Amino acid sequence: MSTTRQPGTYDAGATAGARPLCVKVCGLTRAADVEAAVDAGADLLGFNFYPASARCVSMTEATPLIRMLPRHVLAVGIFVDPTPGDVRRAIDAGVRLLQFHGDEPAEFCGAFEVPAMKALRLRCLGELATAALAYPDGWWLLADAADERRRGGTGKALVPEPIDARLARRLFLAGGLTAESVADAVRALRPLGVDVCSGVEESPGRKDRALLRAFVSHAKTA
Repeated sequence: MSTTRQPGTYDAGATAGARPLCVKVCGLTRAADVEAAVDAGADLLGFNFYPASARCVSMTEATPLIRMLPRHVLAVGIFVDPTPGDVRRAIDAGVRLLQFHGDEPAEFCGAFEVPAMKALRLRCLGELATAALAYPDGWWLLADAADERRRGGTGKALVPEPIDARLARRLFLAGGLTAESVADAVRALRPLGVDVCSGVEESPGRKDRALLRAFVSHAKTA
């Protein structure tokens, strides 16, 4: 498995072919699925702390799952407009990357001792450059399809279209990706990483081991 590069250390100047693609699997709720995602070769695992999500886990539930991760797999906490206390409890539990999906200002996202990734709600990838202006070059970004009724990952796909290469190098592409579609998306955009949740599930919060293996393999060989 490849070693995940954290914000601030990732070589944004490297050519696309020289950069290992990061694969992030979100919505982990069970120990068996954590094990399956790690075995499949995922680089980051996301734990959803948004109460309205069907995949929400409490801090009590998430802590033993995070402790299962080997050193080279990064635990990501997913939040929607949390309190500072919510975030700090997740950091204490072992979260090492903060992913914000709400209306949090950049000042809030960057106020903690671990790096942040901001999810940008976009109607199309053409809006990415403007939406990214509020976040410094060292930040990771996640492209999330806009949905006024849903937060924390919508499961909707964004149509791949040309974007600035430097933005692509700090972008995780999310929304509606599956083992069948991820390779084309990676080849079209050459992003820093891809993010999957429902595309590798048998039901909300329950991952499918075969789909996990296929997704990671197709993404990393694209």
